[in-house]
Amino acid sequence: MLRPLNKIKVPVHEIAMMMSIALRFIPILMEETDKIMKAQLARCADFESGNLIKKAKSLVPLLVPLFISAFRRANDLAMAMEARCYRGGEHRTKMKPLHYHKRDYIAYLIVVCYLLAGIAAGNLIPVLFNRIIF
Repeated sequence: MLRPLNKIKVPVHEIAMMMSIALRFIPILMEETDKIMKAQLARCADFESGNLIKKAKSLVPLLVPLFISAFRRANDLAMAMEARCYRGGEHRTKMKPLHYHKRDYIAYLIVVCYLLAGIAAGNLIPVLFNRIIF
């Protein structure tokens, strides 16, 4: 839907990523707001009574922990994306189909031969070991 904006050099991928992250965080923030509100109500906070200014002031104990939590989650997400070497935009890698070459089949053959030799040696060694000891 935003792809035509690529023609005028708008960073469409970054905008789409920001929108999807923001949409993903909405239910998390709603849940966090509910938890904080219940905790404040347990401390006898009053969000309902008073005039508009008093109601706005009563929301400060709710908004401060909410913003701190949101910034902490955003920082954790940014660190996780950086740790996974996420690079958006043009330099983003795309999944390519896997193609087998001759050297891949040779490697498979070597592994199969190694496993067969291990199985054969595992069966032969106890027989030889029993003959030597007994």
